[in-house]
Amino acid sequence: MNVYFRQCYIEPGAEFPFSHYFQRRLSREITSLVEPSSNYLQKYSPRFNVTFNVSAKKGISENEIRGPTVFKKTHDVEFTVFLPFDAIMRRAEVPKAALSSLLKGVCDVFDSLEIDKAKILDEEASIISSICADATMVQEPHWDEQREQTPVRKRFRAFFSKR
Repeated sequence: MNVYFRQCYIEPGAEFPFSHYFQRRLSREITSLVEPSSNYLQKYSPRFNVTFNVSAKKGISENEIRGPTVFKKTHDVEFTVFLPFDAIMRRAEVPKAALSSLLKGVCDVFDSLEIDKAKILDEEASIISSICADATMVQEPHWDEQREQTPVRKRFRAFFSKR
C-alpha cells in the first residue's frame, strides 16, 4: 500500500501554496510509516493505494473529510481532506498549522481504516519541522502579480524567508 497526496483547491481564495515536491515528499514519508491493517486488506487488497486530495474551505473550524471513493480499475481509495482555511490563517505560523491540520486529517482517515497511526504521531513534529525548513516545499512565485499578493502567499513567503 502506497500513500499519495494531491492538491485540488475548489474554493476561490482558499488554498495553500505547497509545491509538487511537498506532495512527493509527504507521500514517501507517510508511506514509510504505515502498514495496511487486516480491515483495510479485507475491504480492498494489498494492491490498493490510498490517495489524499488536499483542499481547503472557508467557514469551517475543523477538518472536513470526504470519502472514500474507490476506483477498482486503478486500485485507488481516495479521501479528500478539506482544511479549515480561516482557522489556519489566524495562526501565527500558517505553514505549520496547515501541516498539523493535514496530518490530523490523515490520522483520522487511518483510524477509520484501522491502520496504525502511532509512527505518524511519533514523527509528526519532525515531519512538520523538516518540511518547514525546506523552501522547495512552497510553489515558485506565480506569474500573476495579483495572485502573488494574497494573504496566504504573503504569510508563506514571510515564514519561509525567515529560514
